[in-house]
Amino acid sequence: MSAATLFAFAASLLVLFLTPGPGVLAMVGRTLNGGVWQGSSYGFGILTGDIIWLTVAITGLAAASEAINAAGAWVWAVKIIGAAILIWFAWGAFQGVFKPKAGAGLPTGRPSKRGLAATYAAGIAMPLSNPKAIAFYLSFVPAFFDLSRVGPAEYAQMVAILFAMGLVFIAVYVGGAHKARDWLAATGLKRWADGVTAVLLAGVAVVLLVR
Repeated sequence: MSAATLFAFAASLLVLFLTPGPGVLAMVGRTLNGGVWQGSSYGFGILTGDIIWLTVAITGLAAASEAINAAGAWVWAVKIIGAAILIWFAWGAFQGVFKPKAGAGLPTGRPSKRGLAATYAAGIAMPLSNPKAIAFYLSFVPAFFDLSRVGPAEYAQMVAILFAMGLVFIAVYVGGAHKARDWLAATGLKRWADGVTAVLLAGVAVVLLVR
């Protein structure tokens, strides 16, 4: 795979990442409510889901597409799991409106491994059931790139590009949301931001189920 082809692949990913969808809203919401660790975990979940779709496209597009279309129950299971976790997070944020934490309103220390795992799982569920991600990796990428000529080395290069751009994507959105979170806590508005975050996360859960 030539350098020009890899550059074109990176450019197409940039377009994908610069068109924010419900996944970005959920990642920002998790950061506002839970902090950098939670927001980053959700972002890495999204990135993992993207890598899964890229792998599916490269290793067996036709068979995978048929399996996905036939396994409607599987897709719904992913949607329900992702939406349920988001609603759980929304409830936690909503409680912050009526039971604000003492001090600055920001939890200290690293969150629990179970909480991070749940956030990561919700992040994976987002692209796995996201029509935009499915169309990009299973339709756009095969149409513009000859995936039949992608070997292990080319696959590693494409994953590396996706991972590197995903890290930038996570850093920008999570970093911005984290700064906003600190400002909200310093100005005493964190509890009201928790209410907005709860609505945001619940809204994303609904979108995940109905789209």
